[in-house]
Amino acid sequence: MNRFTRRRPQLKGRVAAIASDRLNADDLMNATRPLERAGFGVAVVTGGETMLTARSERADDVQLMAASTIGDMDFDRYCALILPGGVNEITDSARLVADRFLAAGKPIIAMSDGVALLAAAANAPEAADAPAAISMRGQVFAARGETAIEDATELFAEGLVA
Repeated sequence: MNRFTRRRPQLKGRVAAIASDRLNADDLMNATRPLERAGFGVAVVTGGETMLTARSERADDVQLMAASTIGDMDFDRYCALILPGGVNEITDSARLVADRFLAAGKPIIAMSDGVALLAAAANAPEAADAPAAISMRGQVFAARGETAIEDATELFAEGLVA
């Protein structure tokens, strides 16, 4: 091995992040940071686009390259799912993915308008208006308060590691 070669750490698993052109970049970044620190890889999966432009709260444009489309998605490859804000633009496709992850008992985290999609898929209307929600083993837990998204993403990453 030469001095420029770095060993990549072994991934603990892959997490799919459903995204559309109206993606909330802050939601995605908030969810991916603790997952990547915990050793998980995150792949953007779209309704059909290969390149996306997401928007942050500061109105910065963020360019994202999709790993696959929902139609080509290999569900068995992913151990968890992220539904960030902006998924309502591709509700039908995202709902199919959420249904499949719920049926398999795989963890899901949803933020912003992704929470309403998760609540509908999991038949958990009490969580629909929360800023964030987590589904573990088919049960939905709503996160509320000023730090709901940050708290939910940290708990979600910890739950995947456990």
